[in-house]
Amino acid sequence: MEFEFSVDKNEAPPPSGFDLGHTDVRGNRGEANSRDRTPDQAMMIYLSLPLLMDGLRRFLPGRDRSLTTAAVDSSYSLTFRRGEDGSIETLHDGTVIDRSSAGDLASAVHTGAERFAAPRLPLLPEDDAGREDLEKSLNEFGAFVAQLRRGNAGE
Repeated sequence: MEFEFSVDKNEAPPPSGFDLGHTDVRGNRGEANSRDRTPDQAMMIYLSLPLLMDGLRRFLPGRDRSLTTAAVDSSYSLTFRRGEDGSIETLHDGTVIDRSSAGDLASAVHTGAERFAAPRLPLLPEDDAGREDLEKSLNEFGAFVAQLRRGNAGE
């Protein structure tokens, strides 16, 4: 499974934590993205990523059957549904994109978020709200992913 996050090509400099962007998801059963849709589904990417990671951090270790994460300032959303066997299905508009373990899903989201943030966060002012939210969520989600890996290593 792979998540890719990007800033919309129409965003003008200077960068801002409120810039619009896109999410691309590729899984073992299909793919989905927020591009080229009517209505436009570009989202405030620096604010939407923390919502996704924070939601998954609460959902994955819990017992809830599903989680739907909506993007900020967009109609784009992803749904995560827990299977009887503990696997997690990732869906967009009711279509299954992927079925994987909680650890694999969390790792894929974290890897995609880190790839997005590494070159872009340094370009934002240190007191930018989007930067602050994303940095905090990346750190917390990174610790959560590491904890999942440690838990799986003992199985």
